[in-house]
Amino acid sequence: MNSELQFIRALQNRFPVRSPVQVGIGDDGAVVDCSMTDRQVVVIDMLLDGVHFDLKDTTPHLVGRKAMAVNLSDLAAMGCWPTAAFVSLAVPKSLDSADAFLEQVFAGIRELSTHWDVCVAGGDTNTWDGPFVIDVCLTGIPVGQHPVLRSGARPGDVLLVTGPLGGSLNSGRHLTFTPRLELAKWLVQNYDIHAMMDISDGLAIDLHRMMEASETGADVLADAVPIHPDVRSTARNSSLLQALSDGEDFELLLAMSLGDFETLNRDAERSHDFHRIGVVRKERRCQLIDGRGRTTALHVAGWQHEIS
Repeated sequence: MNSELQFIRALQNRFPVRSPVQVGIGDDGAVVDCSMTDRQVVVIDMLLDGVHFDLKDTTPHLVGRKAMAVNLSDLAAMGCWPTAAFVSLAVPKSLDSADAFLEQVFAGIRELSTHWDVCVAGGDTNTWDGPFVIDVCLTGIPVGQHPVLRSGARPGDVLLVTGPLGGSLNSGRHLTFTPRLELAKWLVQNYDIHAMMDISDGLAIDLHRMMEASETGADVLADAVPIHPDVRSTARNSSLLQALSDGEDFELLLAMSLGDFETLNRDAERSHDFHRIGVVRKERRCQLIDGRGRTTALHVAGWQHEIS
């Protein structure tokens, strides 16, 4: 790999400073103008080779792209717009050509940073004997009066998702998805969204997280859960299980009032983007209701990191 100084110079040329960043790559820290809002939202995700992607069958470009996309999805889930990005890398010493590898990684980052007008303002790069690690941190500002949290769901709220679920990992869609920033912005600017989060670990586990944070429960209609065509199984129950638990869908899960949902449903241009899957209940339990009205517990299912 070129010297660190050469590497930093190359990044400065590739990612020029733009508002709200005043000082970007090359100094001891970035300077971000926060005068446009009294609140900044910070999100961060670390992705590891062998866990979140596999470089044996994934290009470095898609790895860089995904590292940006998952953080943009987190900002969308909070009703925020991205402002600056900070990228830290642990690069394996075993790479045959670190220069070519990093060129592709940053090309993937640049694809989305350019599309969403995000300034890459800093980060850190080291080499080591382990696998490749990429850690991206993004800052963002609320597009409404405040960030949307997962803790605001209320009994009687309608539960919606923004697209079909399941099959993302097997199909590779988790590497190429488009963060729901535009849709989230439109939602927040036109409706009172009580709670929202992105579906990263699976609907079943992420719904439990929202309901726990909101101190509520939920009834989910099994037949209403949208199943992505990427789900390979033909058996309905198995397909439903995959839609509930596969994860890495990066669609939005949101709660809004019935009145707002009925207004949304009359918007022919946008209503097709949403799937009503259930309702928030006062009782603190999550249930799955089948087509015959039979109720079973909706078990926590999806991706969880094992921390020992």
